[in-house]
Amino acid sequence: MRSTVWVNTCAFLLLLVSTFSVVAAPATFTSPALIEAHKLVQIEPNQAKKIASDYLSQRVFSEQKDERMSNLSRDDTDQRIRTPVSTVNALTILANAHFNLGNTREALVNLEQANEITKQYQLLFLELDVRILRTRLLWQSSGKGGEALSELKSIENQLSEISSDLQIARRTHYRIKLLQAEIASNENEFELANNLFAAANTFLPQASMTTQTISFHTKYGQHFLRYRLYNEALSELLLAYWSAIETNSSVQLAKVNQLLAQLFMQRQVLDKALEHLSQAADFYDSYPDSPILGEVLKLMGDIYFLQSKFNLALVHYFNVIDHPSTDKDIEKVIDIRLSLASTYLQLFNYPLAEQYLARAEKLLSYSDLPALTARASLLYAGLAYNQNESKKVIEQAQKALKISQDLKNTSLEQQSYQLLALGYEQRGNYKKSLVNIKLANSLRTFQQNQLNQISENAFRQQKQFVEQALHYEIQTSELSDAVAQQKKFQKVAFVLFCIVTALSLFSIRLTYVSRRSKREIAELNDSLFTHPRSGLPNLRLLNARLPSSLERTQNHFEQWQVGELINEPLSDRLRFVLIDVPFLRNMYLQNGYEEGLKLERAFGDFIKSKIAPPARLYHFSDANLLYIESRETPRSAESLFQDIQSWIAEFEPNKQINRIVRVGMADYPFLPRAYTAINDKELLDILLVSTHIARSLSMQEKQSHWVYLKAIDNAPAASLATGDMRNACRTAINQGLIKVHSSSQNEDGFKKILSKE
Repeated sequence: MRSTVWVNTCAFLLLLVSTFSVVAAPATFTSPALIEAHKLVQIEPNQAKKIASDYLSQRVFSEQKDERMSNLSRDDTDQRIRTPVSTVNALTILANAHFNLGNTREALVNLEQANEITKQYQLLFLELDVRILRTRLLWQSSGKGGEALSELKSIENQLSEISSDLQIARRTHYRIKLLQAEIASNENEFELANNLFAAANTFLPQASMTTQTISFHTKYGQHFLRYRLYNEALSELLLAYWSAIETNSSVQLAKVNQLLAQLFMQRQVLDKALEHLSQAADFYDSYPDSPILGEVLKLMGDIYFLQSKFNLALVHYFNVIDHPSTDKDIEKVIDIRLSLASTYLQLFNYPLAEQYLARAEKLLSYSDLPALTARASLLYAGLAYNQNESKKVIEQAQKALKISQDLKNTSLEQQSYQLLALGYEQRGNYKKSLVNIKLANSLRTFQQNQLNQISENAFRQQKQFVEQALHYEIQTSELSDAVAQQKKFQKVAFVLFCIVTALSLFSIRLTYVSRRSKREIAELNDSLFTHPRSGLPNLRLLNARLPSSLERTQNHFEQWQVGELINEPLSDRLRFVLIDVPFLRNMYLQNGYEEGLKLERAFGDFIKSKIAPPARLYHFSDANLLYIESRETPRSAESLFQDIQSWIAEFEPNKQINRIVRVGMADYPFLPRAYTAINDKELLDILLVSTHIARSLSMQEKQSHWVYLKAIDNAPAASLATGDMRNACRTAINQGLIKVHSSSQNEDGFKKILSKE
């Protein structure tokens, strides 16, 4: 015989059992080990127990003198010690793990140890948390809701007397109100439970969705599901579902999937129930020893049973039997054997059905589980009916009817009337059979009316609507955040744009000013260090460069003398040539001012084109040019003079200008034995003497001449250190210390000029 309502009853009982599972409010853990243990306390309590026990045994207890009334623990940076706060946290995790494993006594012992530590170190809020947890565990183990509410009232009164941080007080208030709401819901105080859930919600942060908020909506959804208020339950559970997805909280998502599966199962939307169970199973498969995995597999088996997929149901039921958590709970053992018996009964395998039923009956004799006893009686009645034992059918059905009426379980009551009708019909008492059929049909109609208050299609549409509304709300919130971020970004971008624009304008201005300054400096240098008419470097530039150049040369020579330089300096000796060009002196008189300017500028450009670096040419005075060249490739004074004469000859060959040149020459260093004896001004005086001699010769002979003054190798420095370089130079020439090389062959004229000099 098939009966889908049996499985509905089983699912409802599982829902009641899941309500009693321990869900401790998230605590502030700083140790990674405790965080991991807290995560596993429901999923794998054995593993959580091991981690917490290792934490307590492997770390040395260390007092913290500065811990006062706050239960906020410090970072456990030192993995060798544990503080009083972290010790209490580890003990509460251990208590939860023991309780989930069915060891209530050990759990209470752990809580007593934790309570002593909180009192010893005056951790007042942590002491209240321990008392709240102890109240929860005692209520879940004994079911005495009145005592639990009385204890919570005492805790609430003590909390009102403590003055401390508001956030800690709000968290404790939330835990008290939430537990009160759960107790009221379990005690069938629906309105009171609603008010308490609403009060608990006021202590939660409303601005953002946290794990604590998701847990609240999950429990609120369980409350509505207990009272078969499917619309309200669906709204709360879907809110928790999408929030868990948004916050990536996989543990809470698996729990919500399990509850949604139970909701859809009760609403007979089996495909959606199986979909959510599959999502939950995917998560719990990673924890093969988790007790919750057994519950999920059992629900999947029940759904396959309702879908008439009995072989798949058997596979899942046997997986539940093999799960290690099943043997630890006698109620689970009995329930799974009754489910197997019911499945084999549908498969007409009466021997196996009777075998599993007998095992369940034996265990029921050692326990007080009236709902499961009623289920067993109904299965016995079903077996008896298939075996034509009408008397046994009636006896067992009446037994189940009495229990179901005491429990006010309409589902079991309806099944009992149905089997009584079948038993009386099989026995031939059609009158009583008809009465029981009417009673069964009336209960079935009542159940169907409850289910039909919302049709399946409407329920699916409502689910889609709620999901879309939640998704729209999330998207709206994300859009608001995005718009706020965009406005913030726009403001920052505008400020940055203004700053960049200002910097760009400032940079452009600096660039413009720099270029203008460079141009002005270049123009200034050009005007200061360039002859205004010829465009050649002028005497000012010569005066600026020549002293420093000669001083640097002297310094290098002194460094070489004391051994600071390896190579001898002045290996690149210089030749100084002073050129007197008469036509530069007379061209303005001959050609006029405008033509003279043009001619002098043309001469400056022409003569610059003849100078090959590193040679240099300066406009010394109106008609005098100073030419300096390196003597790396020595050549005679006559050869240099011929080059200069050729330059003058090549300039403006069609113009009638004086082509005579007078050239005076001297080398630097002038004294071979005393490199540093002659400075820049003295060297120029020597050049002027030689050029004056050449000019005098040229004026006598009416042709170009050159004079080259060269000191002999042994000329002493003292010979030129008289203070008057011109007289010293003339004396040195007369004494033969300075040799005069000249282009003139007129020795008498030359001596006459020297005597005048």
